Amino acid sequence: MDTKILEKIGLTEGEVRVYLALLELGLCSTGQIIKKSQITSSKVYVILDRLEKKGLVSHVIKNNVKHFQPANPEKILDYMKEKKEEIERDTQAVKELIPSLKQRREEFSKIQETTMYQGVKGFQTARDEFISDMEKGDCYYVFGSEDPINELYKNTIRKFNVDNEKRGIKTKLIYNIKNKAIKEIYKGFKMTEVRFVSVHIPSSIAMSTSKVLLMAYGKEPVQVLIKNENLARSFLRFFEGVWGQAKP
Repeated sequence: MDTKILEKIGLTEGEVRVYLALLELGLCSTGQIIKKSQITSSKVYVILDRLEKKGLVSHVIKNNVKHFQPANPEKILDYMKEKKEEIERDTQAVKELIPSLKQRREEFSKIQETTMYQGVKGFQTARDEFISDMEKGDCYYVFGSEDPINELYKNTIRKFNVDNEKRGIKTKLIYNIKNKAIKEIYKGFKMTEVRFVSVHIPSSIAMSTSKVLLMAYGKEPVQVLIKNENLARSFLRFFEGVWGQAKP
């Protein structure tokens, strides 16, 4: 009989062994349980107490000696129902806690203005954090890298733009003319505008009214998110100047 499922629903290995021993022994003393389950005497009383609290074991006193017996196995379903209700209560409690946790994170974010992210997952997290406070009608601006972008990032960028357009977020991008094929990635996006310039663009830089995101692609991508309104405004002024000279 595979009893691993009993551990999956929350019983410990020791609890499973003691409960199964009781199912075979019936009403018995701790000495018999210890022998059958191979659980030490120092642990068996603790385990029996836990099983009683879970409704899976009960005891009677015979000749001033405690004897234990297993509950009907169907009690396991009652135990699972209680666990489910407990999880639902905990889930609701966590939902109620989320706003205060978010507030603490925002307070921390105000202090920590620069964050570095690494790896493909970090690449996604950095961009999500970059647009986290944007609303419908907002726009962010990008100087695109001159380096070729592999398929992994192309697919990620397209998905990112799909999600942004659903939220009503606009995008303006400037790339070097050598990378004009990049326009294919943004084909079909109504809220995204791409222009090109002949000047050298050293790295991918995204800007909003309060944040700057520096992005380096490759096998080990690195992103640096800077939350600073003054820095963001200076980047935006530069972007607007270049945008006026860029061509579709």
